[in-house]
Amino acid sequence: MMHPLNSKLLCKQQPVASVPRSHVARPAGASRRVIARTADVPLHHPHHDSLGSADAGDESRCPFLQALRTPPMVNMPWLQRVKYQVFAPAQYQAQVLKGRGEHTIVQGPRQPGFNSFFMPATGELAKAVFAEEPGGTITQGLAEKGGFRAFGTLLGEDSLLVVKDPARHAYLRALLQPAFGPDAIASYLPDIEALVSRHLATWQASGQAGVKAYGALKMLTFDFILQIVMGRSIPEQQLQHLGGLFSSLTAGLVAWPYIDIPFTPWHKALAAREELCGFFLAGCAQARQALAAGQAVPGILGRLVAAVDEQGNRLTDQEITHNLLLVLLAGHDTSSTTLTRALANLQDHPRVLQRLRQEQQQVVARHGGRISSDALKDMRYADAVVRETLRRDPVVGAVIRVATRDFALGGYGVPAGTNVLLPLRTLAETDPRWLHSTGDLAPAAFNPDRMMTPEGAKPGQLMPFGGGARYCLGAALAMAEMKTFLALLARQYAFQADTATEWKPALGYYPANGLPLVLSQLQQQQQQQQAAAACSSSSSRRCEQPQRVGCNYMRSALGYYLANGLPLVLSQLQQQQQPAAV
Repeated sequence: MMHPLNSKLLCKQQPVASVPRSHVARPAGASRRVIARTADVPLHHPHHDSLGSADAGDESRCPFLQALRTPPMVNMPWLQRVKYQVFAPAQYQAQVLKGRGEHTIVQGPRQPGFNSFFMPATGELAKAVFAEEPGGTITQGLAEKGGFRAFGTLLGEDSLLVVKDPARHAYLRALLQPAFGPDAIASYLPDIEALVSRHLATWQASGQAGVKAYGALKMLTFDFILQIVMGRSIPEQQLQHLGGLFSSLTAGLVAWPYIDIPFTPWHKALAAREELCGFFLAGCAQARQALAAGQAVPGILGRLVAAVDEQGNRLTDQEITHNLLLVLLAGHDTSSTTLTRALANLQDHPRVLQRLRQEQQQVVARHGGRISSDALKDMRYADAVVRETLRRDPVVGAVIRVATRDFALGGYGVPAGTNVLLPLRTLAETDPRWLHSTGDLAPAAFNPDRMMTPEGAKPGQLMPFGGGARYCLGAALAMAEMKTFLALLARQYAFQADTATEWKPALGYYPANGLPLVLSQLQQQQQQQQAAAACSSSSSRRCEQPQRVGCNYMRSALGYYLANGLPLVLSQLQQQQQPAAV
Protein backbone atom coordinates (compact mmCIF):
# COMPACT_ATOMS: atom_id res chain seq x y z
CA MET A 1 0.00 0.00 0.00
CA MET A 2 1.44 3.35 -1.04
CA HIS A 3 2.07 5.90 1.70
CA PRO A 4 -0.33 8.87 1.42
CA LEU A 5 2.58 11.07 0.44
CA ASN A 6 5.39 9.15 -1.23
CA SER A 7 7.68 11.37 -3.22
CA LYS A 8 10.35 8.65 -3.25
CA LEU A 9 8.44 6.92 -6.03
CA LEU A 10 8.77 9.91 -8.32
CA CYS A 11 11.49 10.32 -10.91
CA LYS A 12 14.65 11.49 -9.17
CA GLN A 13 16.49 12.44 -12.33
CA GLN A 14 14.26 15.32 -13.39
CA PRO A 15 16.38 18.46 -13.87
CA VAL A 16 15.77 21.22 -11.37
CA ALA A 17 17.38 24.57 -10.81
CA SER A 18 19.03 24.64 -7.41
CA VAL A 19 21.39 26.69 -5.33
CA PRO A 20 24.10 25.53 -2.93
CA ARG A 21 23.13 25.66 0.72
CA SER A 22 26.18 27.75 1.47
CA HIS A 23 24.57 30.53 -0.58
CA VAL A 24 21.30 30.30 1.34
CA ALA A 25 22.02 29.93 5.01
CA ARG A 26 23.33 32.81 7.06
CA PRO A 27 25.66 33.62 8.71
CA ALA A 28 28.73 32.70 6.68
CA GLY A 29 30.60 29.91 8.33
CA ALA A 30 27.50 28.51 9.96
CA SER A 31 27.36 24.81 10.66
CA ARG A 32 27.49 22.95 7.32
CA ARG A 33 26.50 19.75 9.11
CA VAL A 34 23.04 21.18 9.90
CA ILE A 35 22.67 22.72 6.46
CA ALA A 36 23.53 19.58 4.49
CA ARG A 37 20.62 17.58 5.88
CA THR A 38 18.15 19.00 3.36
CA ALA A 39 18.16 18.34 -0.37
CA ASP A 40 18.26 21.16 -2.88
CA VAL A 41 14.91 22.76 -3.72
CA PRO A 42 13.84 23.63 -7.26
CA LEU A 43 13.51 27.32 -7.88
CA HIS A 44 11.24 27.04 -10.92
CA HIS A 45 7.61 26.62 -9.85
CA PRO A 46 5.38 26.21 -12.91
CA HIS A 47 1.91 27.63 -12.37
CA HIS A 48 -1.12 25.81 -13.73
CA ASP A 49 -4.27 27.45 -15.00
CA SER A 50 -6.07 24.20 -14.24
CA LEU A 51 -4.74 22.11 -11.41
CA GLY A 52 -3.68 18.62 -12.24
CA SER A 53 -2.64 19.55 -15.77
CA ALA A 54 0.63 20.98 -16.99
CA ASP A 55 2.16 22.03 -20.22
CA ALA A 56 2.24 18.96 -22.45
CA GLY A 57 5.68 19.93 -23.64
CA ASP A 58 7.17 20.06 -20.15
CA GLU A 59 9.81 17.32 -20.27
CA SER A 60 10.64 17.77 -16.61
CA ARG A 61 7.32 16.23 -15.59
CA CYS A 62 7.67 12.80 -14.04
CA PRO A 63 5.88 9.97 -15.91
CA PHE A 64 4.82 8.43 -12.59
CA LEU A 65 3.05 11.64 -11.60
CA GLN A 66 1.27 11.81 -14.94
CA ALA A 67 -0.09 8.31 -14.32
CA LEU A 68 -1.78 9.37 -11.08
CA ARG A 69 -5.38 10.54 -11.04
CA THR A 70 -6.42 14.18 -10.67
CA PRO A 71 -8.61 15.33 -7.75
CA PRO A 72 -12.19 16.30 -8.63
CA MET A 73 -13.02 19.98 -9.08
CA VAL A 74 -15.15 21.83 -6.52
CA ASN A 75 -18.78 21.49 -7.53
CA MET A 76 -20.05 24.97 -6.70
CA PRO A 77 -21.11 27.95 -8.86
CA TRP A 78 -18.33 30.53 -9.11
CA LEU A 79 -20.36 33.37 -7.60
CA GLN A 80 -21.20 31.22 -4.60
CA ARG A 81 -17.53 30.26 -4.28
CA VAL A 82 -16.47 33.90 -4.18
CA LYS A 83 -19.16 34.72 -1.61
CA TYR A 84 -18.07 31.90 0.68
CA GLN A 85 -14.35 32.55 0.28
CA VAL A 86 -14.69 36.24 1.08
CA PHE A 87 -17.31 36.23 3.84
CA ALA A 88 -17.33 32.69 5.26
CA PRO A 89 -14.08 30.82 4.56
CA ALA A 90 -14.74 28.24 7.28
CA GLN A 91 -18.13 27.39 5.79
CA TYR A 92 -16.50 27.27 2.37
CA GLN A 93 -14.07 24.60 3.54
CA ALA A 94 -16.88 22.56 5.05
CA GLN A 95 -19.07 22.82 1.94
CA VAL A 96 -16.22 21.89 -0.38
CA LEU A 97 -15.28 18.79 1.59
CA LYS A 98 -18.89 17.81 2.20
CA GLY A 99 -19.46 17.25 -1.50
CA ARG A 100 -16.25 15.32 -2.20
CA GLY A 101 -17.84 11.87 -2.20
CA GLU A 102 -15.25 9.11 -1.78
CA HIS A 103 -12.40 11.38 -2.82
CA THR A 104 -9.82 12.30 -0.18
CA ILE A 105 -8.68 15.45 -2.00
CA VAL A 106 -10.57 18.10 -3.95
CA GLN A 107 -9.31 20.99 -6.02
CA GLY A 108 -10.55 24.53 -6.36
CA PRO A 109 -10.19 26.42 -9.63
CA ARG A 110 -8.36 29.69 -10.13
CA GLN A 111 -10.71 32.69 -10.08
CA PRO A 112 -10.43 36.47 -9.64
CA GLY A 113 -8.83 37.20 -6.29
CA PHE A 114 -8.11 33.55 -5.43
CA ASN A 115 -5.48 31.07 -6.54
CA SER A 116 -6.26 27.47 -7.41
CA PHE A 117 -5.61 24.88 -4.70
CA PHE A 118 -5.71 21.25 -3.61
CA MET A 119 -7.51 20.59 -0.33
CA PRO A 120 -6.94 17.29 1.56
CA ALA A 121 -9.93 16.02 3.52
CA THR A 122 -8.25 13.98 6.27
CA GLY A 123 -5.88 14.69 9.10
CA GLU A 124 -3.57 11.93 7.88
CA LEU A 125 -3.03 13.71 4.58
CA ALA A 126 -2.59 17.10 6.24
CA LYS A 127 0.10 15.66 8.53
CA ALA A 128 1.74 14.05 5.52
CA VAL A 129 1.97 17.47 3.88
CA PHE A 130 3.51 18.96 7.02
CA ALA A 131 6.00 16.09 7.17
CA GLU A 132 7.39 16.92 3.73
CA GLU A 133 8.53 20.44 4.63
CA PRO A 134 12.03 19.56 5.91
CA GLY A 135 12.81 17.79 2.63
CA GLY A 136 11.80 20.78 0.55
CA THR A 137 8.87 19.16 -1.27
CA ILE A 138 6.50 21.58 0.48
CA THR A 139 7.26 25.11 1.60
CA GLN A 140 5.55 28.12 3.14
CA GLY A 141 2.53 29.26 1.17
CA LEU A 142 2.95 33.03 1.35
CA ALA A 143 2.65 34.28 -2.21
CA GLU A 144 5.07 36.69 -3.81
CA LYS A 145 2.31 39.07 -4.82
CA GLY A 146 -0.91 40.54 -3.48
CA GLY A 147 -1.92 40.58 0.16
CA PHE A 148 0.42 37.80 1.27
CA ARG A 149 3.41 39.84 0.11
CA ALA A 150 2.51 42.30 2.84
CA PHE A 151 3.61 39.72 5.44
CA GLY A 152 7.09 39.66 3.97
CA THR A 153 7.30 43.44 3.82
CA LEU A 154 5.98 44.11 7.30
CA LEU A 155 7.51 41.17 9.18
CA GLY A 156 10.81 41.09 7.31
CA GLU A 157 12.65 38.58 5.17
CA ASP A 158 14.22 36.83 8.18
CA SER A 159 10.92 36.10 9.92
CA LEU A 160 10.25 32.37 10.24
CA LEU A 161 6.83 32.96 8.70
CA VAL A 162 8.42 34.38 5.57
CA VAL A 163 11.57 32.26 5.13
CA LYS A 164 10.83 29.56 2.57
CA ASP A 165 14.13 27.76 2.19
CA PRO A 166 13.99 24.72 4.53
CA ALA A 167 17.66 24.81 5.51
CA ARG A 168 17.58 28.52 6.26
CA HIS A 169 14.38 28.04 8.22
CA ALA A 170 15.85 25.14 10.21
CA TYR A 171 18.98 27.15 11.00
CA LEU A 172 17.05 30.14 12.35
CA ARG A 173 14.58 27.99 14.24
CA ALA A 174 17.37 26.07 15.98
CA LEU A 175 18.76 29.34 17.36
CA LEU A 176 15.35 30.74 18.30
CA GLN A 177 13.92 27.59 19.89
CA PRO A 178 15.74 27.69 23.29
CA ALA A 179 14.04 30.99 24.14
CA PHE A 180 10.70 29.15 23.98
CA GLY A 181 11.76 25.87 25.62
CA PRO A 182 10.79 24.44 29.03
CA ASP A 183 13.67 26.00 30.98
CA ALA A 184 13.02 29.41 29.47
CA ILE A 185 9.29 29.24 30.16
CA ALA A 186 9.99 28.23 33.78
CA SER A 187 12.08 31.39 34.18
CA TYR A 188 9.23 33.52 32.77
CA LEU A 189 6.52 32.13 35.08
CA PRO A 190 6.96 34.59 37.99
CA ASP A 191 6.51 37.50 35.58
CA ILE A 192 3.56 35.80 33.87
CA GLU A 193 1.83 35.21 37.21
CA ALA A 194 2.40 38.78 38.38
CA LEU A 195 1.20 40.27 35.08
CA VAL A 196 -1.99 38.20 34.91
CA SER A 197 -2.74 38.91 38.57
CA ARG A 198 -2.34 42.64 37.98
CA HIS A 199 -4.70 42.66 35.01
CA LEU A 200 -7.34 40.59 36.80
CA ALA A 201 -7.18 42.93 39.81
CA THR A 202 -7.67 45.91 37.48
CA TRP A 203 -10.73 44.27 35.95
CA GLN A 204 -12.14 43.55 39.40
CA ALA A 205 -11.55 47.16 40.47
CA SER A 206 -13.92 48.27 37.69
CA GLY A 207 -16.79 47.06 39.85
CA GLN A 208 -20.21 46.65 38.29
CA ALA A 209 -19.15 48.73 35.28
CA GLY A 210 -16.99 45.78 34.30
CA VAL A 211 -14.79 45.50 31.23
CA LYS A 212 -15.14 44.31 27.66
CA ALA A 213 -13.28 41.03 27.95
CA TYR A 214 -12.25 40.86 24.30
CA GLY A 215 -10.48 44.24 24.39
CA ALA A 216 -9.13 43.71 27.92
CA LEU A 217 -7.61 40.38 26.92
CA LYS A 218 -6.00 41.98 23.89
CA MET A 219 -4.30 44.46 26.20
CA LEU A 220 -3.30 41.66 28.59
CA THR A 221 -1.73 39.51 25.88
CA PHE A 222 0.05 42.49 24.30
CA ASP A 223 1.46 43.47 27.70
CA PHE A 224 2.39 39.82 28.26
CA ILE A 225 4.31 39.51 24.99
CA LEU A 226 6.27 42.74 25.42
CA GLN A 227 7.15 42.04 29.04
CA ILE A 228 8.27 38.46 28.39
CA VAL A 229 10.20 39.55 25.29
CA MET A 230 11.97 42.49 26.93
CA GLY A 231 12.32 40.91 30.37
CA ARG A 232 10.87 43.97 32.10
CA SER A 233 7.55 45.69 32.61
CA ILE A 234 6.60 48.38 30.11
CA PRO A 235 5.30 51.74 31.44
CA GLU A 236 1.59 52.20 30.77
CA GLN A 237 1.98 55.22 28.50
CA GLN A 238 4.63 53.49 26.38
CA LEU A 239 2.54 50.33 26.29
CA GLN A 240 -0.42 52.26 24.91
CA HIS A 241 1.76 53.90 22.27
CA LEU A 242 3.29 50.59 21.18
CA GLY A 243 -0.19 49.08 21.08
CA GLY A 244 -1.29 51.78 18.66
CA LEU A 245 1.72 51.07 16.46
CA PHE A 246 0.93 47.37 16.47
CA SER A 247 -2.67 48.07 15.46
CA SER A 248 -1.40 50.12 12.50
CA LEU A 249 1.00 47.34 11.57
CA THR A 250 -1.67 44.64 11.54
CA ALA A 251 -4.09 46.90 9.65
CA GLY A 252 -1.47 47.10 6.93
CA LEU A 253 -1.77 43.38 6.26
CA VAL A 254 -5.13 44.01 4.60
CA ALA A 255 -4.42 47.54 3.34
CA TRP A 256 -4.95 46.81 -0.33
CA PRO A 257 -3.82 48.21 -2.80
CA TYR A 258 -0.62 48.59 -0.72
CA ILE A 259 0.38 52.00 -2.07
CA ASP A 260 2.85 53.99 0.02
CA ILE A 261 1.10 57.36 -0.03
CA PRO A 262 0.84 59.56 3.09
CA PHE A 263 -2.23 58.99 5.25
CA THR A 264 -3.02 55.60 3.67
CA PRO A 265 -3.18 52.51 5.92
CA TRP A 266 -0.20 51.00 4.12
CA HIS A 267 1.92 54.11 4.69
CA LYS A 268 0.93 54.09 8.38
CA ALA A 269 1.78 50.39 8.61
CA LEU A 270 5.26 50.96 7.19
CA ALA A 271 5.85 53.86 9.59
CA ALA A 272 4.64 51.75 12.53
CA ARG A 273 6.93 48.91 11.50
CA GLU A 274 9.93 51.24 11.43
CA GLU A 275 9.21 52.53 14.93
CA LEU A 276 8.59 49.04 16.34
CA CYS A 277 11.83 47.84 14.79
CA GLY A 278 13.58 50.80 16.40
CA PHE A 279 12.17 49.79 19.79
CA PHE A 280 13.46 46.23 19.44
CA LEU A 281 16.82 47.33 17.99
CA ALA A 282 17.38 49.56 21.02
CA GLY A 283 16.60 46.57 23.22
CA CYS A 284 19.08 44.44 21.27
CA ALA A 285 21.82 47.04 21.77
CA GLN A 286 21.20 47.23 25.51
CA ALA A 287 21.08 43.45 25.81
CA ARG A 288 24.36 43.01 23.94
CA GLN A 289 26.07 45.60 26.13
CA ALA A 290 24.85 43.83 29.27
CA LEU A 291 25.92 40.46 27.88
CA ALA A 292 29.40 41.82 27.07
CA ALA A 293 29.68 43.11 30.63
CA GLY A 294 28.92 39.63 31.97
CA GLN A 295 25.46 40.54 33.20
CA ALA A 296 22.43 38.28 32.98
CA VAL A 297 19.89 39.48 30.43
CA PRO A 298 16.30 38.41 31.19
CA GLY A 299 13.44 37.68 28.84
CA ILE A 300 13.23 36.21 25.36
CA LEU A 301 15.46 38.97 24.04
CA GLY A 302 18.21 38.04 26.48
CA ARG A 303 18.19 34.44 25.30
CA LEU A 304 18.17 35.42 21.64
CA VAL A 305 21.20 37.71 21.85
CA ALA A 306 23.04 34.96 23.76
CA ALA A 307 22.20 32.17 21.27
CA VAL A 308 25.14 30.83 19.24
CA ASP A 309 25.47 28.15 16.57
CA GLU A 310 28.17 25.46 16.41
CA GLN A 311 30.62 27.87 14.81
CA GLY A 312 30.09 30.59 17.42
CA ASN A 313 27.88 32.78 15.19
CA ARG A 314 25.07 34.77 16.78
CA LEU A 315 21.74 35.97 15.46
CA THR A 316 21.95 39.41 13.87
CA ASP A 317 19.87 42.32 15.12
CA GLN A 318 17.78 42.07 11.95
CA GLU A 319 17.06 38.38 12.47
CA ILE A 320 16.05 39.02 16.07
CA THR A 321 13.91 42.05 15.21
CA HIS A 322 12.07 40.36 12.35
CA ASN A 323 11.18 37.39 14.53
CA LEU A 324 10.12 39.53 17.48
CA LEU A 325 7.63 41.20 15.12
CA LEU A 326 6.40 37.70 14.32
CA VAL A 327 6.09 36.89 18.03
CA LEU A 328 3.92 39.99 18.44
CA LEU A 329 1.71 39.03 15.52
CA ALA A 330 1.44 35.32 16.31
CA GLY A 331 0.97 35.63 20.06
CA HIS A 332 -1.44 38.53 20.35
CA ASP A 333 -4.78 37.87 18.68
CA THR A 334 -4.40 34.10 18.93
CA SER A 335 -4.21 33.93 22.74
CA SER A 336 -6.66 36.78 23.37
CA THR A 337 -9.27 35.30 21.01
CA THR A 338 -8.91 31.83 22.55
CA LEU A 339 -9.21 33.15 26.10
CA THR A 340 -12.24 35.23 25.14
CA ARG A 341 -13.99 32.13 23.85
CA ALA A 342 -12.86 30.16 26.93
CA LEU A 343 -14.47 32.77 29.22
CA ALA A 344 -17.73 32.49 27.27
CA ASN A 345 -17.58 28.70 27.50
CA LEU A 346 -17.04 28.80 31.26
CA GLN A 347 -19.96 31.23 31.65
CA ASP A 348 -22.25 28.92 29.68
CA HIS A 349 -21.04 25.72 31.39
CA PRO A 350 -20.96 26.24 35.19
CA ARG A 351 -20.13 22.58 35.75
CA VAL A 352 -16.87 23.03 33.84
CA LEU A 353 -16.01 26.12 35.87
CA GLN A 354 -16.72 24.29 39.12
CA ARG A 355 -14.47 21.42 38.15
CA LEU A 356 -11.76 23.89 37.16
CA ARG A 357 -12.00 25.43 40.64
CA GLN A 358 -11.79 22.01 42.26
CA GLU A 359 -8.66 21.14 40.31
CA GLN A 360 -7.03 24.41 41.36
CA GLN A 361 -7.74 23.65 45.01
CA GLN A 362 -5.94 20.34 44.57
CA VAL A 363 -3.05 21.95 42.71
CA VAL A 364 -2.58 24.56 45.45
CA ALA A 365 -2.68 21.83 48.10
CA ARG A 366 0.07 19.89 46.30
CA HIS A 367 2.28 22.67 44.95
CA GLY A 368 1.47 25.80 46.95
CA GLY A 369 -0.05 29.01 45.69
CA ARG A 370 2.63 30.02 43.19
CA ILE A 371 2.47 29.10 39.52
CA SER A 372 5.35 26.74 38.75
CA SER A 373 6.23 24.31 35.99
CA ASP A 374 5.17 21.37 38.14
CA ALA A 375 1.90 23.10 38.99
CA LEU A 376 1.16 23.74 35.31
CA LYS A 377 1.86 20.10 34.45
CA ASP A 378 -0.59 19.07 37.16
CA MET A 379 -3.39 21.23 35.65
CA ARG A 380 -4.74 18.48 33.40
CA TYR A 381 -8.28 19.82 33.41
CA ALA A 382 -7.18 23.40 32.68
CA ASP A 383 -5.19 21.97 29.80
CA ALA A 384 -8.32 20.12 28.63
CA VAL A 385 -10.37 23.35 28.77
CA VAL A 386 -7.87 25.11 26.51
CA ARG A 387 -7.61 22.19 24.10
CA GLU A 388 -11.39 21.79 23.90
CA THR A 389 -11.74 25.51 23.22
CA LEU A 390 -9.20 25.23 20.42
CA ARG A 391 -11.00 22.15 19.05
CA ARG A 392 -14.33 23.95 18.74
CA ASP A 393 -12.90 27.32 17.76
CA PRO A 394 -9.37 27.15 16.33
CA VAL A 395 -8.02 30.63 15.73
CA VAL A 396 -6.14 29.62 12.59
CA GLY A 397 -8.76 28.13 10.31
CA ALA A 398 -6.40 27.08 7.51
CA VAL A 399 -2.81 27.28 6.33
CA ILE A 400 -1.39 27.17 2.80
CA ARG A 401 1.66 25.31 1.60
CA VAL A 402 3.13 25.25 -1.93
CA ALA A 403 4.57 22.24 -3.74
CA THR A 404 8.12 22.99 -4.87
CA ARG A 405 8.30 19.79 -6.92
CA ASP A 406 5.88 17.17 -8.22
CA PHE A 407 4.79 14.68 -5.57
CA ALA A 408 2.05 12.17 -4.77
CA LEU A 409 -0.55 12.76 -2.08
CA GLY A 410 -3.19 10.18 -1.22
CA GLY A 411 -2.96 8.56 -4.62
CA TYR A 412 -3.29 11.87 -6.49
CA GLY A 413 -0.61 13.73 -8.40
CA VAL A 414 0.28 17.20 -7.10
CA PRO A 415 2.19 19.27 -9.70
CA ALA A 416 4.97 21.63 -8.66
CA GLY A 417 3.62 25.12 -7.98
CA THR A 418 0.30 23.85 -6.61
CA ASN A 419 -1.16 25.56 -3.54
CA VAL A 420 -2.15 23.00 -0.91
CA LEU A 421 -4.77 24.40 1.46
CA LEU A 422 -4.96 22.58 4.80
CA PRO A 423 -8.45 23.17 6.33
CA LEU A 424 -7.53 22.98 10.03
CA ARG A 425 -10.93 24.13 11.31
CA THR A 426 -12.89 21.64 9.23
CA LEU A 427 -10.50 18.84 10.14
CA ALA A 428 -11.08 19.59 13.82
CA GLU A 429 -14.85 19.61 13.33
CA THR A 430 -14.77 16.29 11.49
CA ASP A 431 -12.34 14.49 13.79
CA PRO A 432 -13.37 10.81 13.43
CA ARG A 433 -13.03 10.23 17.20
CA TRP A 434 -16.26 12.15 17.82
CA LEU A 435 -17.74 12.70 14.37
CA HIS A 436 -20.69 10.34 14.96
CA SER A 437 -20.99 10.82 18.73
CA THR A 438 -24.11 12.25 20.35
CA GLY A 439 -24.95 13.99 23.61
CA ASP A 440 -22.03 15.35 25.61
CA LEU A 441 -19.51 13.93 23.12
CA ALA A 442 -21.18 15.36 20.00
CA PRO A 443 -18.75 17.42 17.88
CA ALA A 444 -20.62 20.67 18.61
CA ALA A 445 -20.70 20.12 22.39
CA PHE A 446 -18.22 21.88 24.66
CA ASN A 447 -16.96 19.11 26.90
CA PRO A 448 -13.35 19.16 28.19
CA ASP A 449 -13.91 15.67 29.62
CA ARG A 450 -13.37 14.24 26.15
CA MET A 451 -9.78 15.46 26.33
CA MET A 452 -9.21 13.57 29.60
CA THR A 453 -9.76 10.16 28.01
CA PRO A 454 -6.93 8.05 26.50
CA GLU A 455 -8.38 8.69 23.06
CA GLY A 456 -8.72 12.41 23.71
CA ALA A 457 -5.09 12.63 24.83
CA LYS A 458 -4.03 11.83 21.26
CA PRO A 459 -3.74 14.71 18.78
CA GLY A 460 -6.17 13.19 16.27
CA GLN A 461 -7.04 15.78 13.64
CA LEU A 462 -6.51 18.72 16.00
CA MET A 463 -3.68 20.94 14.77
CA PRO A 464 -4.34 24.40 16.28
CA PHE A 465 -0.60 25.20 16.27
CA GLY A 466 0.09 23.76 12.83
CA GLY A 467 2.51 20.90 12.34
CA GLY A 468 5.80 19.71 10.96
CA ALA A 469 8.90 21.87 10.72
CA ARG A 470 6.80 25.03 11.02
CA TYR A 471 4.91 23.99 14.15
CA CYS A 472 4.25 27.13 16.20
CA LEU A 473 7.48 28.10 17.93
CA GLY A 474 5.63 29.65 20.89
CA ALA A 475 2.95 26.96 21.40
CA ALA A 476 4.23 25.89 24.83
CA LEU A 477 4.54 29.51 25.97
CA ALA A 478 0.99 30.25 24.80
CA MET A 479 -0.33 27.23 26.70
CA ALA A 480 1.50 28.37 29.85
CA GLU A 481 0.00 31.84 29.48
CA MET A 482 -3.57 30.57 28.98
CA LYS A 483 -3.40 27.97 31.77
CA THR A 484 -1.98 30.56 34.17
CA PHE A 485 -4.87 32.89 33.33
CA LEU A 486 -7.49 30.18 33.91
CA ALA A 487 -5.80 29.06 37.14
CA LEU A 488 -5.70 32.53 38.73
CA LEU A 489 -9.22 33.32 37.53
CA ALA A 490 -10.63 30.10 39.00
CA ARG A 491 -8.77 30.49 42.28
CA GLN A 492 -9.66 34.08 43.09
CA TYR A 493 -12.63 35.38 41.12
CA ALA A 494 -16.27 34.88 40.32
CA PHE A 495 -17.49 36.47 37.12
CA GLN A 496 -20.51 37.18 34.99
CA ALA A 497 -20.18 37.49 31.22
CA ASP A 498 -22.80 38.47 28.68
CA THR A 499 -22.58 35.69 26.11
CA ALA A 500 -25.81 36.56 24.29
CA THR A 501 -24.06 37.91 21.22
CA GLU A 502 -23.08 37.08 17.67
CA TRP A 503 -19.57 35.76 17.03
CA LYS A 504 -18.11 37.34 13.93
CA PRO A 505 -15.25 35.98 11.81
CA ALA A 506 -11.85 37.64 11.94
CA LEU A 507 -8.72 35.86 13.14
CA GLY A 508 -10.90 33.20 14.69
CA TYR A 509 -14.27 34.53 15.86
CA TYR A 510 -14.83 37.48 18.18
CA PRO A 511 -17.94 38.57 20.16
CA ALA A 512 -19.83 41.46 18.56
CA ASN A 513 -20.63 42.90 22.01
CA GLY A 514 -17.01 42.66 23.20
CA LEU A 515 -18.13 40.15 25.90
CA PRO A 516 -19.00 42.44 28.85
CA LEU A 517 -17.48 40.94 32.00
CA VAL A 518 -17.87 41.74 35.71
CA LEU A 519 -15.39 40.25 38.17
CA SER A 520 -15.76 39.97 41.94
CA GLN A 521 -13.62 38.38 44.62
CA LEU A 522 -14.60 34.75 44.92
CA GLN A 523 -14.87 34.76 48.73
CA GLN A 524 -17.11 37.84 48.70
CA GLN A 525 -19.43 36.32 46.11
CA GLN A 526 -19.62 33.04 48.01
CA GLN A 527 -20.62 34.88 51.19
CA GLN A 528 -23.36 36.72 49.31
CA GLN A 529 -24.64 33.48 47.84
CA GLN A 530 -24.64 31.81 51.24
CA ALA A 531 -26.58 34.72 52.75
CA ALA A 532 -29.09 34.65 49.91
CA ALA A 533 -29.50 30.89 50.24
CA ALA A 534 -30.01 31.19 53.99
CA CYS A 535 -32.67 33.88 53.52
CA SER A 536 -34.66 31.72 51.13
CA SER A 537 -34.14 28.38 52.89
CA SER A 538 -37.62 28.35 54.42
CA SER A 539 -40.61 30.68 54.50
CA SER A 540 -40.82 30.52 58.29
CA ARG A 541 -37.40 32.12 58.64
CA ARG A 542 -37.66 34.89 56.03
CA CYS A 543 -37.93 37.68 58.62
CA GLU A 544 -35.53 36.12 61.05
CA GLN A 545 -32.63 35.46 58.68
CA PRO A 546 -31.94 39.02 57.51
CA GLN A 547 -31.69 40.09 61.14
CA ARG A 548 -29.11 37.39 61.78
CA VAL A 549 -27.15 38.40 58.74
CA GLY A 550 -27.33 42.00 59.86
CA CYS A 551 -26.24 41.07 63.37
CA ASN A 552 -23.33 39.08 62.02
CA TYR A 553 -22.33 42.04 59.89
CA MET A 554 -22.55 44.39 62.89
CA ARG A 555 -20.46 42.02 64.99
CA SER A 556 -17.83 41.86 62.24
CA ALA A 557 -17.80 45.63 61.82
CA LEU A 558 -17.57 46.20 65.59
CA GLY A 559 -14.77 43.65 65.87
CA TYR A 560 -12.83 45.32 63.08
CA TYR A 561 -13.27 48.75 64.72
CA LEU A 562 -12.10 47.55 68.14
CA ALA A 563 -9.08 45.81 66.62
CA ASN A 564 -8.04 48.48 64.13
CA GLY A 565 -10.03 51.69 64.22
CA LEU A 566 -10.08 52.40 67.98
CA PRO A 567 -6.29 52.12 68.51
CA LEU A 568 -5.77 54.48 65.56
CA VAL A 569 -8.15 57.07 67.06
CA LEU A 570 -6.47 56.85 70.49
CA SER A 571 -3.05 57.24 68.88
CA GLN A 572 -4.17 60.37 67.06
CA LEU A 573 -5.58 61.86 70.28
CA GLN A 574 -2.31 61.23 72.10
CA GLN A 575 -0.38 62.98 69.32
CA GLN A 576 -2.67 66.02 69.56
CA GLN A 577 -2.10 66.25 73.33
CA GLN A 578 1.72 66.11 73.00
CA PRO A 579 3.51 69.49 72.83
CA ALA A 580 4.77 70.48 69.42
CA ALA A 581 8.47 69.92 68.80
CA VAL A 582 10.60 73.06 68.83
